[in-house]
Amino acid sequence: MGEREAKLAETEVLFREVNEGIAAAAERLEADEASFVCECSDVSCVHRILAPLDDYERIRQESTHFLLAPGHEAAVLERVVRRRPGYEVVEKVEQTMRRIAERLDPRRKDPEPDAG
Repeated sequence: MGEREAKLAETEVLFREVNEGIAAAAERLEADEASFVCECSDVSCVHRILAPLDDYERIRQESTHFLLAPGHEAAVLERVVRRRPGYEVVEKVEQTMRRIAERLDPRRKDPEPDAG
């Protein structure tokens, strides 16, 4: 595992960044829920997920947790940790993907020092 998993993780992180913007906009509008994009590794995925903002916030407490449409998980790379009507929460179990998800999480509390 390595390069392939890195590309998959980068795709998921990109979808997560889109959802961060969606969540921020929904909060500004004082909405209780939003229509998020599926954070799976399929670059062509267009599934939308209606989820409460407080659920999304709980998911985002863990850098390695992602919001997916049901059935979009890749069992060898992640495991379902919670199922809700219309979506699943997965945790990355493959180490390369975990490291990338943690490193690229804008909410990460303990950023790595710059190498220099």
